[in-house]
Amino acid sequence: MKSKLLLLLTIIALLSFQNNSFAQSPNLGAASSFALFTAAGELTNVGASVVTGDVGTYVGALTGFPPGIVIGEIYPVGHPILAQAAIDLGLAYTDLASRPCDVVLGTPFGNGQTINPGVYCLGSAATLNGELILDGLGNPDALFIIQIDGALATSGNSSITLINGASIDNVYWQINGAFTLGEGSVFRGIIVANGQIELLEASTLYGQALSIAGAILLHNNLVTIPMPPEAPEVTVIQPDCFVPTGTITVNSPLGPGFTYSIGAGYQSSTIFSSLAPGTYNVTVMNADGLISESISVTINAQPITPPPPEVVALQPDCFINTGTISITSPLGPGFTYSIGGAYQSNPVFTEVLPNSYNVTVMSEDGCISPATIVIIEPSLDAPLAPQVVALQPD
Repeated sequence: MKSKLLLLLTIIALLSFQNNSFAQSPNLGAASSFALFTAAGELTNVGASVVTGDVGTYVGALTGFPPGIVIGEIYPVGHPILAQAAIDLGLAYTDLASRPCDVVLGTPFGNGQTINPGVYCLGSAATLNGELILDGLGNPDALFIIQIDGALATSGNSSITLINGASIDNVYWQINGAFTLGEGSVFRGIIVANGQIELLEASTLYGQALSIAGAILLHNNLVTIPMPPEAPEVTVIQPDCFVPTGTITVNSPLGPGFTYSIGAGYQSSTIFSSLAPGTYNVTVMNADGLISESISVTINAQPITPPPPEVVALQPDCFINTGTISITSPLGPGFTYSIGGAYQSNPVFTEVLPNSYNVTVMSEDGCISPATIVIIEPSLDAPLAPQVVALQPD
């Protein structure tokens, strides 16, 4: 009885974990375009930071741009979008905090640790050391939520690495406190904090830093909302008369970190060979797990090779020293015919000298049939003029 109960509880836990792992991402609403946003606090940059994405604070001063560079919009205090962003961010924070926990993490965490999709929670302030690997298990829609009931700080030169389809826009850090990114660190994901966010010297954030209540401080940082790759450009080799499969080669985009798919898993090679006829959706995924728009590529059916031709041969006779070869099958538009030389649309070959001929048919796709051998015999010799002896009357 106890074993059955344990099995039932295990199944329930696994189903719960699966549902949370692939649940819907929270809706950031008007805050979704912001690389840096705080609903209440100053936003300050020191040094040559570069931010790709929008920047704004609903309540507080915004300083340091320039010397910092923003590739996006800097929204002035009082802009209507800031009020809506503050509301939407608050709703997203509440949503993230309310998700049921799948796995409790200890602190410090990282140090080469790998986690799979799901909701992870820490019940107090935490420290991330070294590398933390997020494994998407081949599903680009896999969702990671890390709930921290307290401040989060990373050690210097720490990193978040995404593998096997894990995508930055599906990684959420819900922090009930301050967040500090250590010097030289590389962090990935969407930070939704209830406290101050500070990026220390020369650290990098691929994602978003959003606070419902707290200042945002930058120090010579790179912050970017990664964009998906451009749609792929491809070349296609179609099946031919001899090879029944096709090949798709991705020509662009190319480079480190890109992987490619035609509808199943992703691979580093740009070449997909031995493809059966059908339609394939080609996409490119970058190192941040973001996927390009797909393009549809069709591998055509293999062209049909005509069967050996059926022929009728008219042999030379006593009066005509050449023959005629007529193809009776296959016939129709697109077929051309040969008896060893050039192809012609007419299936009848006249004035054919005595010899052996390989008769073939070529389809409009260029496929050539097996040959039918036809022999035109030499012409028949007419009998010699008769020699006669006439016996006259006497």
